[in-house]
Amino acid sequence: MSVLTAERIKLTSVRSPAWCTALTAVFALGIAALFSLLINVSVNEYHKELASGHPTMSEPPYPANGIAALGITGASQGIPGFGYIMIMILAALAITSEYRFGTIKATFMAVPNRTVVLVTKAGLIAVAAAVLSAVLTFVCFFIFKAIVSDEGGQKLSLTHGDMHVFYAVPIFIALVVFLAVGVGALIRQSAGALTLLIVWPVLIEPIVGAFGKVGREIQVLLPFQNAGRFLGTAGGDELPWHWGPWGGLLYFLAIVALVFGAAIFVVNKRDA
Repeated sequence: MSVLTAERIKLTSVRSPAWCTALTAVFALGIAALFSLLINVSVNEYHKELASGHPTMSEPPYPANGIAALGITGASQGIPGFGYIMIMILAALAITSEYRFGTIKATFMAVPNRTVVLVTKAGLIAVAAAVLSAVLTFVCFFIFKAIVSDEGGQKLSLTHGDMHVFYAVPIFIALVVFLAVGVGALIRQSAGALTLLIVWPVLIEPIVGAFGKVGREIQVLLPFQNAGRFLGTAGGDELPWHWGPWGGLLYFLAIVALVFGAAIFVVNKRDA
């Protein structure tokens, strides 16, 4: 309990978690409002094309519940997940900042069990971030519901719509926190850890899929692509997936466990 209290005090006594939390909320809510307006424009354009007899859209641009997480998880059409990236930055800084300022030595002196420290730190941030993402997802849903026209929002429903996004997002966010803490503990330096965590999902993985058939075969084995498979933000069934959405989650979980396990091993073996 004392370890949990100490980690809570650390998390709430510095500015970076507050800034990252605020930016996550701004990105999520702002993107929801912006895309709500764009959907209304798309719906109007769709009806104009139908009236002219030359529709260019194969189906009506009516969003489903999954769009509520757009500002957090991004989309397969090149829209990065600003929300989860900010949360990964928050989680990585929580450990790299301790190495930077030397407070990690005092932490390990007070709590010799380094595994407990790392698990508690990641677990506390994961719970807080998961709750935040769940709340933001619901708020974004209501923003879409309020701004999108009745016709455009006919698929947005908490009673008849797909509820997958409302539990998938918190699960994903909790896992990326453990991943970010693990990467931060392995690299120790904020610049290196943040660069890897941002470039990895935003640049490296999408580029791999551009290298023809071989690239697509590799793409379906990449961690964030499999997380996207679970979230519904990755490429569709045109990719040679080896498993379904829940298989993608288990694959991503295995990668996170591998990275976090390596971090625990290295932290226990080397000097602080």
